[in-house]
Amino acid sequence: MKYFLLIVMLFIINAQIANADSIKSTPVGPGIIHHHESISAGPWEIQVLEIDRTNPWIQLETVKANDLLSSYERTSSMAARKDAEQHKVVGAINGDFYATGGIPIGAQVLQGELMKLPYPRSVFGTDSGGLPFIDIVSFQGLLIKNDSIVSVTGVNEARNTDDLIMYNDYFGNSTQTNIYGTEIIAQYINSELMINDTFKLVVTNKDSIMSAGHGNNNIPSNGIILSGHGLSAGFLNDNIFIGDTISVSLNLPPIDIMITELIGGTPRMIRDSVATVEWQQEGLSQSFATNRHPRTAIGFSNDSTKIYFFTVDGRQAGYSVGMSLYELANYMLQWGVYQGVNLDGGGSTTMVVRGNVVNSPSDAGGERSVANALMVVSTAPTGPISIINIEP
Repeated sequence: MKYFLLIVMLFIINAQIANADSIKSTPVGPGIIHHHESISAGPWEIQVLEIDRTNPWIQLETVKANDLLSSYERTSSMAARKDAEQHKVVGAINGDFYATGGIPIGAQVLQGELMKLPYPRSVFGTDSGGLPFIDIVSFQGLLIKNDSIVSVTGVNEARNTDDLIMYNDYFGNSTQTNIYGTEIIAQYINSELMINDTFKLVVTNKDSIMSAGHGNNNIPSNGIILSGHGLSAGFLNDNIFIGDTISVSLNLPPIDIMITELIGGTPRMIRDSVATVEWQQEGLSQSFATNRHPRTAIGFSNDSTKIYFFTVDGRQAGYSVGMSLYELANYMLQWGVYQGVNLDGGGSTTMVVRGNVVNSPSDAGGERSVANALMVVSTAPTGPISIINIEP
């Protein structure tokens, strides 16, 4: 009997140790540490990627599923596809919420190219120096030819009455427009693109013929198409000709710095080190904020030197139950997050580190295909091994 009680006591002690709070921290790249924390109170299984933005080899990039506006792809697949020598994808998390076809709800900027217009919800972005920001942005676009200016009304969307729509190759192979308009095909002159800046192009072709076989022009990989209808078509007809140099300015106010990367999310959770969880301001339901779900989020420190990727597993009783946005915001504050925003969660929640999915996605089928992702990339050249991690 004493022997039986001893075994039972040892089992209980070992079970308590197994479920005790613990954190494992592993360097996974230059200036990047992966933390895996287990908290028994939830229980919660949390992944944190701590990124030292001051490291000269590190940069953040967004990626779109299959490099197409309307497409789905797993976060791990996007990371693997973009991984290359001196462009090692050290870590990645899933990005924005999305609509049918894998079209993100919010705006996205990829290496200075605007793929989609914003929605009135928070975005996370970085400027040309990698400085992060979180805000709600709007859109203002201009086409400039000498002293003549006309508004660009949309990007990679259907062309309607009097619209001037800009298409780049994230939209697909062609504009999918009809013959009732004018399209200007132009190639980039600028070697580096930025949002909230003006870039120059040279016009290589002009399609203003309203007859069969026209419209729906092929989008160049190194340029754009400006497609006008009605009044906008009249401007293109009267002012833009093959061989002209034109300027296009795409702006996302109130941000006035030059933007290279941007991805949507909702809602903002932390503002100036306070857990604000702004679900009402961003048109969300209270239950979305208060119910526990798997979550993905991003935040940065007061001095902007540290950026953090977060995932919390959920919908897995006995392992990890997920967090409310308030619980997640309070957890992020423990890491010194000064500004933070929620990204898509639920079955989309995924963190990839060095090519491996390190969290436990909640879908029965495993990792979900999503619209886009946010990656931390090392541009350092491959050198001799600096750290080796041996596990039983």
